[in-house]
This record gives sequence, structure tokens and C-alpha cells, in this order.
Amino acid sequence: MVRLLILISATFLAFAAHPADGSDAPNRYQLRAGIDVSYINASGYTSWTEGFVGKLLYDDNNEDLKISQAFVDANFQLTDTLKAHAVVDAYDDGIGSIVGFTQAYIEWRPVPRSKNRYRLKVGAFYPHMSLENVSAGWNSPYTMSFSAINTWIAEELRTVGAELSVSRRPETFGGAHTFSLQGAVFVANDPTGSLLAWKGWSAHNRQSRFGDQLPLAPLPQIQPGGVFEEQDPYIEPFREIDSRAGYYVGGEWQFNQQLLIRAMHYDNRADPTAFEDGQYAWATKFEHIAAQVSLPGDWDLLFQWMTGTTVMGPVTNGAHMVDTEFDSKYLMLTRTIDRHRLSFRYDIFEVTQNDKTDEDNNPEEGNVWTVAYFYELSNKVWLGAESMIIKTHRCAWEYYGIDETRTEKQLQLTVRFRFGS
Repeated sequence: MVRLLILISATFLAFAAHPADGSDAPNRYQLRAGIDVSYINASGYTSWTEGFVGKLLYDDNNEDLKISQAFVDANFQLTDTLKAHAVVDAYDDGIGSIVGFTQAYIEWRPVPRSKNRYRLKVGAFYPHMSLENVSAGWNSPYTMSFSAINTWIAEELRTVGAELSVSRRPETFGGAHTFSLQGAVFVANDPTGSLLAWKGWSAHNRQSRFGDQLPLAPLPQIQPGGVFEEQDPYIEPFREIDSRAGYYVGGEWQFNQQLLIRAMHYDNRADPTAFEDGQYAWATKFEHIAAQVSLPGDWDLLFQWMTGTTVMGPVTNGAHMVDTEFDSKYLMLTRTIDRHRLSFRYDIFEVTQNDKTDEDNNPEEGNVWTVAYFYELSNKVWLGAESMIIKTHRCAWEYYGIDETRTEKQLQLTVRFRFGS
């Protein structure tokens, strides 16, 4: 906590010394930062961040007043068509170093020579998926905790490679429609899917930094004598294990400010029999659809759905040693009234199992109810409150002599500071 406070103090000083509007270097750089100071009241199993099974980021051991978020999001305009972007997050939760990068990439937008608009990103960044995480630092303006889908993306998914996108606004449709296509090739995401199988879905706002080692519960299959005893007691999500590149392709359609639809196919093309330095490769692929619709009464409706598979190990008895399917979806209603924003979200999630490997019982199902409210005190300070209830049935919890079905709750009261523009 002390080290995190030092970091935050340094952030304040940096913004005081270098105005975020770039007055000393017009239009050449943009710095945005955020700090959330929260009172947390949580009940449930000990959190997964402490090496157990809880779905929440907090529990009875680490609630009360704390700094729940701190980040710096920086853009540097290198030339008229080239910019660099980096995001640093800070957590004092014992997972890795306090400060680390969540994104760092170069973006090139060439001068248009036709009606098409091109963009090339090279580095480490999030795939073009979420409609929820649209604020600085890949955060949400709607709630404090992410949906189950975007929580998992924050935990395990990052593009380390190159993404090319092309967009066009056809004149035949009167300029009201914009169509985009994206394609990417990436490496260093071979363990993706391991947390879905061995931990399951969660709901929080923690974003994995490069170098993080995400703890696993004391699963029987990774203990000495277990079928996967060579697995480290943690997951390193951003690792290249099999020297095979993955890819994704996606598209987007936007109609004015009234409708936005995104779709993606993702395949990390990992070799499920590969293993290196305590980490297995997991072959993970999924389909993803997201939509945002403007409704009467100034309400917005957001929807996301993800469904896919993740497998690991050789095929035995017609299935990989770990062979699971996963599915999650959510609906969110949100509205801004003057300085107030109110959001309601409902998630459902599921993991199903196709293998019959002993002591690797991974099925789960559950749902999450989230209600969040923000009040804009000024252009830099927001007051917020969020209530979240997550109910889970997970078969593997029988290994620990605890109930397989549990409802976990979290109340969060927050003062949110934002700097920059």
C-alpha cells in the first residue's frame, strides 16, 4: 500500500509539472491517468488472487478502504501519421510487480489516397472486441467491475503482434453507415483458456500486466503425483510456447450513433501437446458478437456474447485430456441524466466438459447481477457506488470440502479521479 501511494504521488506531480493539454508541446502527446479510492465490503470464498476459488477480486481478508485502481494512459504523436500508445496499471495485490504495462504499441494511419481508411497497429494491445471498455486505460465508464467476458479478456487475452483494419463509409448509403474489417496475427498467447478451464469465469476490473503470474487454486491435478504435476501453481498468460502464430478476423457495422455491431473469430492455433517451463499451451478458439443500440428515453443497450472451446493435452478416449467448451453473454442498460449515470448489467456464464480425466472436474455455471451509479462532481472527480452479486455452481469446489454452489456479494463505494483529456 505504501509503495502504491508513492506511485500515485509521483503521478500527481507528473501531471502538475506537465499539463495534460500538451501546452508545452501542442498536439504532440496526451496523458490521461486515473485513481479510484474505494470502500469495499465483500463476502464469499477467498479470492482467486490469493490462490483460492473466489470469483471476486476482494473478500473478507482484503476489504475496507483501498486504492482499487491506478493507471496512466499515454499517447505520443511521433509524426503526422504515426503515434505510440502505452498503458501502465498499478496493483498492490502481490501478483507480480506493483507497476506494469498492459498495452504498448505503435499505430500508423496513412494519409488516405482513396475512400478507404487504413490503420496498422504493431505491439501489444487488446483485440477490437469490447463495447464496454471504452474509457482511458481500457476501463469502463458504466460500471466499476467488468462483465464476465471482458474480465476474462483482461485476465488472459492480448494481441502481441500486428492488426490491420480498413474502414469505409459508402456514399451510396448517404454516409450514415460505416463498415470496417480487421485482421491480426499474433504470438505469446498460448496459455489462453487455462484460467477458464481451471479457475472459471470471474467478475472484476483487474487487468493482467506483462510478466504477471496469475495464481491457481491448489487443484488436485497440478499437485505432486497429479496428471499435470509439471504445471506451475500459476498461469503466465502472455507466453509463446509452440512457435506457432495465432490469428483473428473481425468486422464492424455502425449506423450513425444509433447502432454498432461487432463480430470476431479468434484462434490462437496453439499446439495442445506443447509444454515449456511449467506452462502448457492451450488450443483456444471462439466466436464473439457485440452490439450497442440507442433506445428511446436516452437509454443505451449493450450486448456481448462469446462462445468457444479450449483444449490441452493429447487426445485420449475421443477427447483431449482437458477438453472444455465455454459460453458467456450479458445485457446492460445504461443512461446518463445530467451529471448522473445509472447502469444495470446481467451476465450468465458456463463451462462444460467433454473429457473424463480424473481429478479435473471443470464444469460450472452461474450468473452475475450488477447495478452501478456514478455522479459527476466535477470534470475530474466522480462519486460511485456498485453492488454485485455472483452466483456460481462449480463441481471442482468439492475438492476443497466447500459448497459447490455459492453466492458471493460485493459492495463498492468509490471516489474516482481522472486527469487529462
